[in-house]
Amino acid sequence: MRSLNSHIKINSLLDYSKKVKVKNKKLPRIIIVFNEKEFNKNFFLKLKIPNGAAILLRSYKIKGRKKIAKQLLKFCKIKKLKLLISEDIKLARDINADGVHFPTYMVKKDIINWSLINKIKIKKNLIITTAIHNSKELENAQLFDFDAGLLSPVFPSKSHPNGKSLGIRKFSKLVDKSDLPIYALGGINAKNIKSLFQTDIIGYAFQRGE
Repeated sequence: MRSLNSHIKINSLLDYSKKVKVKNKKLPRIIIVFNEKEFNKNFFLKLKIPNGAAILLRSYKIKGRKKIAKQLLKFCKIKKLKLLISEDIKLARDINADGVHFPTYMVKKDIINWSLINKIKIKKNLIITTAIHNSKELENAQLFDFDAGLLSPVFPSKSHPNGKSLGIRKFSKLVDKSDLPIYALGGINAKNIKSLFQTDIIGYAFQRGE
């Protein structure tokens, strides 16, 4: 993410946020997936991230994840962004993040601490999202109290080169049958992003290298 071309490409994707129809003021139109080993503040300052967008901290199993989370939260407050923490509800609670994202395996195994989430929700309006990759996972996700799902991969993605993409037709059908608001994720770039606006998505998500 440190190269000039990298932030220009990301900014070109951020510009398309204006085309997303606001359907739920609680939910961001754009989610930037952070999967780095360190927070590069100078790079993020170059990004034209619109107010109300969200950063989703993944960066699983790295040392100093809480430190990175705090750095991101500070940046998000300055830029009026939302911060979502993947997987770790306790970390989200401890740093007062805006929401939590749950990977598919946690939904399948039904190991999400909904009791803790509901306690936090009494004081804070958390955003709760989950990962979805196919029709079965969509059906399962709809049994729980999620605010939205990140459906992926829409297009071939460098971050998952061996994964089979849904394609815009299958993606659109899944969005149409979903009771959950859906974000598009996976392989989104300036060439294919326009096709997403023909679908009923609530927004889109992307990460470096896609």
